[in-house]
Amino acid sequence: MDFKILLLLLCITFISVQGETPQCCLSTAPLSRRILKRVEKVTIQRSNGRCEIDALVLLIRGKRLCAPMWQWKLLEQLKSSLIGQQRF
Repeated sequence: MDFKILLLLLCITFISVQGETPQCCLSTAPLSRRILKRVEKVTIQRSNGRCEIDALVLLIRGKRLCAPMWQWKLLEQLKSSLIGQQRF
């Protein structure tokens, strides 16, 4: 009986110490301008030990897409051109 309680406590401790697993991009793919215009949120993933690659993590219609870092410049250009086209 005591062994079962010890095992249960050990499992609970292991699960709580382990924490949450990171949501990393495993690969990237270039995205079209049409898709980049629909970006709602951008976060940068760095290869700092938790994740293996650098990537742009884009939220589009509730879905996470992974783009290569070089597309950051294109995203900035699209953002500035869209702001310039808006009428107030």
